[in-house]
Amino acid sequence: MKSQSAHHDGTQSSIILVVDDNPAIRDMVSWALELDGYEAAEAAEGQEALDWINNAAREGRYPAVILLDLAMPGMDGALFLARLRRQWETPYPFPAIVVITAGANSRSAENLGVDQVIVKPFHVRDLLDALRHLT
Repeated sequence: MKSQSAHHDGTQSSIILVVDDNPAIRDMVSWALELDGYEAAEAAEGQEALDWINNAAREGRYPAVILLDLAMPGMDGALFLARLRRQWETPYPFPAIVVITAGANSRSAENLGVDQVIVKPFHVRDLLDALRHLT
């Protein structure tokens, strides 16, 4: 597990959890996030993401934003979101959810009550702009 990175002023950087089954997308997004001062965590599907959140929560660390692909093998994005909402019992605010999806799925994404939908292919700059409004 990567260590918590701190900003120059000593505040902790926001943790962004990237949940996508495509390793190239996870790598690109994580790299961009870290360059922009966030701490990136990665999961390849929903169950792995839930496990990461449960482990991090034991250390009092929670993601500020979850970047979520909907179409994944194993536990998909919609099921992950339903489970996360059901188990979230901490006083820490529920993370903002940004769905990253192929255009065909964007309508179903909006029905999940997420904060933002970004359609693939996307420019990483647009993603970072969206995150700045949410963190």
